[in-house]
Amino acid sequence: MRVLVRCVAFLFAVASSVTAQSRIDAGVSAGVVQITGRRSEDAVSGVLEYEPSSWLSVYAIPAVLHVSDSTSKGTFSSSGLGDLPVVAAVSRTFLTPWSPTLGAALVAVLPTGNASCGLGNGQTAAGMDLGIGVSPGHAHLSADASRSVSGVSAQSSLNAPKATTLRFEGGYDVSPRWTWMASVGVDVGTADSTQALTRVIGLGVRHTLAAPLMVTVDGSHGLTPASPQWVLSIGLGTAFAGASPVTPTTPLRRIRSTFSTGITSKIGCR
Repeated sequence: MRVLVRCVAFLFAVASSVTAQSRIDAGVSAGVVQITGRRSEDAVSGVLEYEPSSWLSVYAIPAVLHVSDSTSKGTFSSSGLGDLPVVAAVSRTFLTPWSPTLGAALVAVLPTGNASCGLGNGQTAAGMDLGIGVSPGHAHLSADASRSVSGVSAQSSLNAPKATTLRFEGGYDVSPRWTWMASVGVDVGTADSTQALTRVIGLGVRHTLAAPLMVTVDGSHGLTPASPQWVLSIGLGTAFAGASPVTPTTPLRRIRSTFSTGITSKIGCR
């Protein structure tokens, strides 16, 4: 009996330790993107992050969309759930000067949206991310690459489906509560027949209200005719921190994940 009690006590201690080490964060973002002169998208998305250990994070990013398209026959619109991105990211930070961080992530986009109404792609997609980040002093710098490996696109409705997206982001802590950020996103590789390669620049700010709660404001502007004209996203929650280059909570990725559900060529249920 004593052995059994000790075994139960040991298992309870292990479970308590695992629970103590795990962490759950959440946030909500609202945004709008002007894709072309006649096509736009509004989105409200949530992000739920589960961190069972210091090196592993799992994210789910549901979104509710309103998309509209103006044509010579009138304006067509659709509203409803978009596709569901799910991300599993691993990272390791080295205890050396500048705290370099290496990371990788797998992305799956589940077809929870109604593709016949222009909400989502109607099929499961998968992709992968690789990245590196450093933090010299008050600065935070990162570079990463994303690519779809199956399905139409596991990246975003804002990126060419068959391209590799490169992102370079930098942030600076101007005070313990304020961080300013700038970013550049570039598609490289083969353009798809439905969408050309894009180039965007972004600016953002993050303000900590009461740790760990923070508010974020992010915007981007397209540099080529194929790029979204402009994007604006505002977020509130505890899941928007982190310098890991492969989490969906850094500036351009916050924008991407808000609008990552895919817009088909059809808008409006027909």
